[in-house]
Amino acid sequence: MVKSLLYKKVLVFCVVLASFLLISCESGENKSESKTSELSGEKVEGLKTIGMPGLNELKDKYSDKIILVNFFASWCPPCKEETPEFIEVYNANKDKFVIIGLSIDDSKKDAINFINDMGITYPVFHAKRSLEKRLNVTGVPTNIFYAPGGDLYNFYVGALSKGFVEKVIAQISG
Repeated sequence: MVKSLLYKKVLVFCVVLASFLLISCESGENKSESKTSELSGEKVEGLKTIGMPGLNELKDKYSDKIILVNFFASWCPPCKEETPEFIEVYNANKDKFVIIGLSIDDSKKDAINFINDMGITYPVFHAKRSLEKRLNVTGVPTNIFYAPGGDLYNFYVGALSKGFVEKVIAQISG
């Protein structure tokens, strides 16, 4: 009886731990609004909040390029790991590739500090909750690739490496 109770407690603990590890980082709630938007190399002071119409405008703007839409949060360890490599890939492939960063941070200030601390050079915005729901984003990082012309290429949950992103760019480029 004691062994059975201990076994159940260990099993519950393992299930909770596994769930936490699988989810990685969950998104929070969006409560703040602010001005300003795309990066141009200098320090960011504000972020524009966008929903699906704003993302569609960006996809049209960059329709001649491969697009990586990256949902991230400043508090997410895998996001912190992939961001420096994303910057490298973006800077090396700007002619045919763009990353659109979408912060899901509750606080735009936290997102802005993350952007400035990491030295992000690609466009970054604050995502509306409706955008997350529309694209089925349930955790971060979530990365969505679009081929030139705007067709969905693939959807990945979890951190991506520089090498992986470069392979995807090569595959899409043909």
